[in-house]
Amino acid sequence: MTREQIIAAYNAKLSRIESSRAYSDHAKRVLAAKAYTEAQGALDRLRQQEVDAIEGRREALQRKMFGRENVADAQTVIARRDANDRAAKLDNPRLAAEQLQTALREGDTTMAQAIAQRAADWGWGDVLGAYADTRPGFREAAEEHSSLPQTSGSDWSVHHSFAHVAPLPSILGNANMAQVQGYAEQSLDEPGGPLPVTSAFGGDAA
Repeated sequence: MTREQIIAAYNAKLSRIESSRAYSDHAKRVLAAKAYTEAQGALDRLRQQEVDAIEGRREALQRKMFGRENVADAQTVIARRDANDRAAKLDNPRLAAEQLQTALREGDTTMAQAIAQRAADWGWGDVLGAYADTRPGFREAAEEHSSLPQTSGSDWSVHHSFAHVAPLPSILGNANMAQVQGYAEQSLDEPGGPLPVTSAFGGDAA
């Protein structure tokens, strides 16, 4: 379900609960609290799925740009670690450019990738451009990578989180989150009380 579908189903359910003459005021508050926690749970899961999709795409683009495939053999791991250690010692773009050209001439792809990653981290555009010339599709991948939002510690992450918050049921008044959770955990068993309503998200509301 999309965010809009979750909210629409939630609002429709609240409307049915609040307009029903079959429930006591207590039962309505309990059902509304259960509906809220259910809808919020669905929104939390959706938000995390969207974040995971962005991070998964970011990692796929990184692999495409810098060739970091998830190879588990020991020789590859050792070679990659050695290249990363050597690239980490490069402290200026001129030296990095020289080392990159050497790696390219010698066919040392692992070292070239490590230097390119170092250049990307430090903003050495000329070095990264020289590497990009040897990697078809690099610039397109880099452009998409730079367009992806930062999923934590950014304005996007704050807005994204707020966009996945369900409004509290009006029937609960000014209840805080602890009180809402308390209502949601209460039983609907009252003398002559009706059966729980069917959940819009699957299962029973009670």
